This record gives sequence, structure tokens and C-alpha cells, in this order.
Amino acid sequence: MAKRLTREELHALVWDKPITRLAKDFGLSDVALHKICRKHNVPTPPLGYWAKKAHGKPVSNTPLPKDEGSSGTIFIREGAEIFESEAVSASRARVQELAERQSETPAETKDPILERTLVQLARAKPDRTGIAKVDGKGLISVAVRPESAQKAERLLKLLVGAARAAGLTLEAAKEAAAWHVDGDTVTFELVEAVDRIEHVPTAAELAALAKWEAKREADRKRYGYVSDWGRPHIPKWEERFQGRLSIRLEEVRIRTENEYWGPVIRRVFSDSKRRDVAKSIPTILSTIAAIAVAKRENRAADERRRLAREEAERRRVEAERRAEIERKRRAMLDKLMSEHEQIVRFEGYLAALEGSLKGDERPERVARLIMWTRERLEKLRQASVPDSIEARLAHEGAFETD
Repeated sequence: MAKRLTREELHALVWDKPITRLAKDFGLSDVALHKICRKHNVPTPPLGYWAKKAHGKPVSNTPLPKDEGSSGTIFIREGAEIFESEAVSASRARVQELAERQSETPAETKDPILERTLVQLARAKPDRTGIAKVDGKGLISVAVRPESAQKAERLLKLLVGAARAAGLTLEAAKEAAAWHVDGDTVTFELVEAVDRIEHVPTAAELAALAKWEAKREADRKRYGYVSDWGRPHIPKWEERFQGRLSIRLEEVRIRTENEYWGPVIRRVFSDSKRRDVAKSIPTILSTIAAIAVAKRENRAADERRRLAREEAERRRVEAERRAEIERKRRAMLDKLMSEHEQIVRFEGYLAALEGSLKGDERPERVARLIMWTRERLEKLRQASVPDSIEARLAHEGAFETD
């Protein structure tokens, strides 16, 4: 149920009663009411205002500023979702106002999709449950009993008429007709709701139960034991169609950046004992508009999450790449330092060995050792010159420019 206020009336209310108490009057949370006030540029009392006022200290009210962008009318929907974005709430309020204007002078309108649906509904044969169904591309999805077809026709005509006045149109979607709202579609269906009522046992059920109980008593007397096997089942509840119509919209959740599954926007509107669902047409249409905006926001949120995942993956790959490069650099440096240490050791050893020899006399095997060591030393020296190191680093790819 929506309450209509002006900015001046809301301003007077929030300065007359604490928002925590006022929010309960509207069936909202204080967070939701604060959000509505911010949206319509209605100032609220600062922290400590009510405590000062309760103790007789002087307080002052913030005057209501001018807001040329405001429509002048504020709709406060009882139990409104506090998770809805500003865009969702604005679309809901705009369509609600347009639809309520139309509901004051309801008018039925012609629509090709509606006309085709009503023709098919008149031809549809009920199934074993007594429900006649109409669905398919270019048709509104309807499932009602033939007895409720006239009521369903009236409801659909009023709904389509109010929708057109609010800027919503029907279009032939892939599976069934859907509402087209600012570039997005919202699917819906009209069904006859099933009522769960207490089952009254029939005479046949009572007779079968009495027969079973008599047989069980006879078996007890004859065999001395009893068993509950084969007891006739009499249900406590039963489902029955009683002409109560229900409009069901597409299920859409309000997602956030960090939570994929958020709260579900109310999607079912049904007849009740006190209220005809036709009276809820403005609320139904405003919810359709809200769902359309929420779907766009969800796609945008999905895209942001996808980009965030790709960025996180890119950074992970980049970190692994840099870690691998660092590992290669350390390994190459360790190898070059090890080779340098071998050069120093070989040079020192050769100098010491040759210094220990007397004159030109060299034992045969020592001479071969010296020659072999000098060959290894020369190879290490050649591998340690800058050009050779450059080629080795290029092969390893350890110091490439990014």
C-alpha cells in the first residue's frame, strides 16, 4: 500500500516525530525512511536533536530547501525494500503515479497481443485439473478455469490500459508476451491461484476407514495383535481453485557488488478476501518498472564483477610471471657468481701449482692436469665476458623489457 505525501508534509512529519518512530508508522525501517528523505532533499533532525528537545534545550528546525527537480509528490510504499537503488525507487515512483492517475478513471484499451490471447483463451480446453492454459510467442501466459475467464479478461484489459498510460507496452517475446520498459522486458503470467483448505472427509472415506478399523479389531481378537498396515489415508488439507486470480512477475533479485544473491523484489500479486487484485494494478506496474531497472543494474553489476575477475586474474598471472622472472634472475646470478668463484679458484690453484714446480721439469700427468685446467679456465673466462653473458641472458629471457 502506497502513501502519497508532498515534500512539505514529509518535512513536517520528520521534524515532529523521531524517524525511528515515524518509520514504523509507514511500515519501513529508519534506514529506508532516511533514504527517501535524502532522495527528495528533505532535511532531517541532526544527532542529539530529540534529546535536547526532551530536556528543554533550544533547538532549531532546518527549513525545507527548494527542489526544482522534484515532482512534488512522494510515494512511500509500505514495506519497501531498503536495498533498492535510487534509480529503481525513482522508476517505481514515477510509474506508480502515472498508473494511479489512470486508475482514477479506468479505461480498457485494445491491444493486438491481448486480443489474440483472449481469442485463444475462449477456445482453450481445460486439462484434468480444470485449468485452461494459453501460452506461446505473441500471447500472454494465462492459466485459469473457464469460470474465471471473464474475470481474467477484465483484469487483463484494465492492466494493459493502465500500463499504456504509464508508458509500458506489451511485446511478443521468445516464449510469451512480456512488458517492454525502457529497453528491457519483464515476463509475467496470469494464473488462478490454488487455495489450501481443510479437507472434510467424504462418506466413502469414512466408510472405508470404519471397515478397516473393524477388520483390525477382528484380527486383534483372532490373532492377538494389531497392525496399522493398509490404513486408508484421509488428507487433512486439499488444494482447490476458488476463482482467486494472481499475477506473477519475473523473479529478479537486487544484487550488490559483493553479494550475487540479494533480496527478491516482490513478484506475486493475488486476490484476497478483502482486496481485488485489480486494485493493485498501479503497484504491479510500478514493480514491473522497478524490475526492469533492477535487471539493467544487475547486468551492469555482473559486468563490473566480470571485469574485476579478469583484472584479478591478470594481476595473478602478472605476479606469477614476475615471480618466475625473479627466480630466473636469481638462478642466473647464482650461476655467474659460481663461475666467477671457479675462475678465481682455478687461477689461484694454477699459480700455486706452477710456483711449486722447479725449473722446467714437470711430471707428465701434472702437465696434463695443468693443460686441462687451463682449458676449463679459458672456457669459464669466455662465458664470463659481457657479450657471452648478454647472449645467455637473452636465451633465458630473465631481463627482457616489459
